[in-house]
Amino acid sequence: MKTTLYTFLFSLILSAPSYAHDEAWTASRPDGHAPISVMGDHMHAMGEWMISYRFMTMEMESLMKGSSTISRAQAAPDYNMSMGGMMLPKNMTMDMHMFGAMHAISDNWTLMCMVNYLENEMTMQNNGSMKSDGMSDLKIAGLYDLARWDSGRRIHLNIGLSVPTGSIDEKSGSNTLGYGMQLGSGTWDFYPAITYLAQTKNYSYGAQLGGILRASDNDQGYTLGNRLEAALWGARKITDSLSASAKFDYSTQDEVDGEDSRMNNNMSSALSSVDQGRDITTFGLGLNYYFQNSVLRGHRLAAEWETPLDQKVNGVQLELDSTWTFGWQYAW
Repeated sequence: MKTTLYTFLFSLILSAPSYAHDEAWTASRPDGHAPISVMGDHMHAMGEWMISYRFMTMEMESLMKGSSTISRAQAAPDYNMSMGGMMLPKNMTMDMHMFGAMHAISDNWTLMCMVNYLENEMTMQNNGSMKSDGMSDLKIAGLYDLARWDSGRRIHLNIGLSVPTGSIDEKSGSNTLGYGMQLGSGTWDFYPAITYLAQTKNYSYGAQLGGILRASDNDQGYTLGNRLEAALWGARKITDSLSASAKFDYSTQDEVDGEDSRMNNNMSSALSSVDQGRDITTFGLGLNYYFQNSVLRGHRLAAEWETPLDQKVNGVQLELDSTWTFGWQYAW
């Protein structure tokens, strides 16, 4: 049902009129970029550079089974409840520092690279905790211009690759941490996407459809689930420097294929291959500030808050509560 809805909305956007806007799309306005959580949303003219930093923090708490919130007692049949339910998660925080660079080698091709640093912490029901931190997988991509119109619209293709530089051997003491606490996928992953952008005098809107395709099993004999993502957003230019945005985002990710044998002796859902992946729809609100003058010309600051509208997990997992993303970008 959700897939059909998003297919319809994307078709509606792609066939939307230009609203008599007679100027080409430009990034040099506050709503010239998508909400800060959207990656690979825009291209650059030949020779241009952009560097960026994003900080994303995600909070998860309460237990879910399918689409329902459940209590610790209701989760008991799905867990090894010995030792006071030590392996039953209570909440989790994930912080991600994202460092990016973009460079246009021509008007048709923009290259992109992103390095991420992850900090994960999971608290258990007995108030014990597990932590992991370090570099995640390296992501490189090429953005190819498919078409652009003088009416303020354009469309481009994202061709991305994730290099397995993040660790999948993170431990707490002598115990291997669960899939969600590891720093990488351990596999070479393909990130395809297509992005549509449009602008009028005071508004902008866009859509992106993409996902993650895993190439093969990693060294521990498992593959994280493939992922499909769709995002729709719109923004209003409030002043020449400030804009506000709203975004709907839907993603679905499969459970883990295979399993890490080092986790076999523990029945925690954090370690279970079938208790991974979810379907989730979120709504986000954001602000963008673009410096037009002074020594800060070309710098952009952005913030976005997202909350779930609907989510359904595979097996038993923690419920996503909210996500904040803050960012700085500078283009020249």
